[in-house]
Amino acid sequence: MEKCRVSYSEIKSWILENYWDGCRDHGPLIAGRDGSGWSLEQISSDIYDGYSGGDGSFDSPLEYLMLEVVSLVLSCWYPSQVEYHKKRIFNLLSENDLAKMLENVPSDELEEFKHDLEVLSII
Repeated sequence: MEKCRVSYSEIKSWILENYWDGCRDHGPLIAGRDGSGWSLEQISSDIYDGYSGGDGSFDSPLEYLMLEVVSLVLSCWYPSQVEYHKKRIFNLLSENDLAKMLENVPSDELEEFKHDLEVLSII
């Protein structure tokens, strides 16, 4: 594994924890108490506001690619977000050699990530 690289599972966990927190703190379960619950779109928007502020928090194009793949999957209900993340993925792939980026990824992580790329028709 690359030195100090954030793994695919860590990136997924980070994004999903943010969804969890948003749903727990602002979703319909909390709305019953005071009527101020957020829609799923508002929760997603809040997460992606934090995500977009995260530029510079990773050290490698591979980490950014993994973040974009996770974000693409979780934004599937919002066509404009899907297009945004697809564009970022294809820009990263046009600027970086995927095979080279994946050279030092452990086999179990590599298998999972490549499977996701294939399912999403990215490769």
